[in-house]
Amino acid sequence: MSSGKVKKMWALPGAQLTAPRSLLVQGGDNTMVKLPCPSFLMEHPKGLVLFDTGCNPRLMDDPVGYLGEMARNLPLEWSKTETLDQQIRRVGYEPADVKYVVVSHSHFDHVGGLTYFPKAKFIVGTNELRYAYWPDPDHRWVFVLEDYLPTRGYDWLELGGDFDLFGDGSLQFRLTPGHTPGECSLMVKLSNRNILLTGDTVHLREALDREATMPLDTDPGQSVISIRRLRAIREMYDATLWITHDPEDWSEIPHTIE
Repeated sequence: MSSGKVKKMWALPGAQLTAPRSLLVQGGDNTMVKLPCPSFLMEHPKGLVLFDTGCNPRLMDDPVGYLGEMARNLPLEWSKTETLDQQIRRVGYEPADVKYVVVSHSHFDHVGGLTYFPKAKFIVGTNELRYAYWPDPDHRWVFVLEDYLPTRGYDWLELGGDFDLFGDGSLQFRLTPGHTPGECSLMVKLSNRNILLTGDTVHLREALDREATMPLDTDPGQSVISIRRLRAIREMYDATLWITHDPEDWSEIPHTIE
């Protein structure tokens, strides 16, 4: 039985966007929710692994020029001292030390820092890259082509199913499509607990509880299947689900775990 463990995990704060609950979950009202957009850094004997890269710093200086008019509807809080490269240095590493980057999906608030890691191996779900370049017209605004163009020569690995990154059970790629074609989650096994980083398979706890999809999901039916999968993993692996954008998860789960 695989018994590897991640030595340490850091939740790295980044931008905080504010969006109406109705954008985050079907049936939500128009109350505004402050959404953390973090990245997660894992220390493993075979190298540093990063899950997601947050927003592009261009959002701070020219939000409309970067994202378009929709930026006016998504108020931003973000300090220039909280960019991803500085966050990584703050825990004692350099961006060049990151060997693997797992990308949950291709929306702008998860891939804005890809270019910090030109020498890393990037891991993504199948069909995600194709969709990032050619999304459906009504979803186009949430994919920023300029985040991807510099990465065309990077080392990308597309996975069509679950994958044990190092063969020891410590980091397990879980394909959970529906929000986007290649949406994924990442199971992290630490010494005393299991944490499932959900990406945007769900956005808020209430969506998990009532199996509610998001208006921007590319395949709502598949999203429900993936949400049910998250719930099953939580039960069967005794795992803590960390919903990336949920403010309650961000405030309640420790940001440094060994």
